[in-house]
Amino acid sequence: MKFSWNETLVWLCLLSNLIFAGSELISDYTGIDSWSIFYFGIGLFSVSVLILIYQIILKFKKNKK
Repeated sequence: MKFSWNETLVWLCLLSNLIFAGSELISDYTGIDSWSIFYFGIGLFSVSVLILIYQIILKFKKNKK
């Protein structure tokens, strides 16, 4: 199976959205502060944005050559 940045980006966005939406439920189940879980979701979303920026930079570098 070939690694795909696009698929990784989609899965990270889905996972971060699930954590955003379910932070209160996850907090009730695990006992961890809901804001900590919410911030973890923000961190995952930030990683996906960084991957997207990396892809855009690589795309422009390929076009210049």
